[in-house]
Amino acid sequence: MAGDPHRLVGVINAANRPKAEDAEAVHAHLFEAIVDQRLPPGAKLTEQSLVETFDIGRRAINDALKRLVWERLAVAPPNRGVFVAAPDAEEARAIFAARRAIEGGCVEAVARRGDPGDAALLLDNLAEEHRLRRAGEMREAIRLSGGFHTLLARLSGNPILEEQVHLLVARTSLVVALYEDRTGLACWHDDHGELVALMRARRHRAAVTLMQKHLSDIERGLRLDRPPVEGIDIRLMLARPS
Repeated sequence: MAGDPHRLVGVINAANRPKAEDAEAVHAHLFEAIVDQRLPPGAKLTEQSLVETFDIGRRAINDALKRLVWERLAVAPPNRGVFVAAPDAEEARAIFAARRAIEGGCVEAVARRGDPGDAALLLDNLAEEHRLRRAGEMREAIRLSGGFHTLLARLSGNPILEEQVHLLVARTSLVVALYEDRTGLACWHDDHGELVALMRARRHRAAVTLMQKHLSDIERGLRLDRPPVEGIDIRLMLARPS
């Protein structure tokens, strides 16, 4: 392998190698890379590249990839390998329809409770996102913008809803990467702040309406005619900053 001209010597090393000791950790790294758009739709998840990236055995890599395929964050066409999923327009619309239904229920549950502690956690999330945007740390800001929705689902108190929103936010990141101009999960921030205010005031009907409108606005901002992106080398995208 030392003389292989196709190997990216120096891209992955002890200083920047992602830390993963098992399939669970590999999956977590890949999941996060998809959510914050380091791994865009169409990226080929080659077994050998992942073995080199994580310095871990093939069995762990295969288990992590199988889980991503089950979550529909990756696809495995017969005899072609595994790729980060590239949802088409029909699937994109279905994802947003599911989010409107599920997240409407999350918002209602949190708003009916009206717990000041819930509002404080959500406002902390918003404040940190704004700080990151001002600092130009857009990748982390994108992660927190999606994290507002997953936090809201967790605060609903229903672990099934939380799990579903967690996956739907990740799949939305793929949709946005494909069909919007690299703004990531940059939700309308005024909507997030207004949502918190409505939930804190226990105005559950108004909060549900705003959440559904918020998600519809994001969907309407998509360019569903945008062509798919080409695959990239995953070793470049998964390396930690030096």
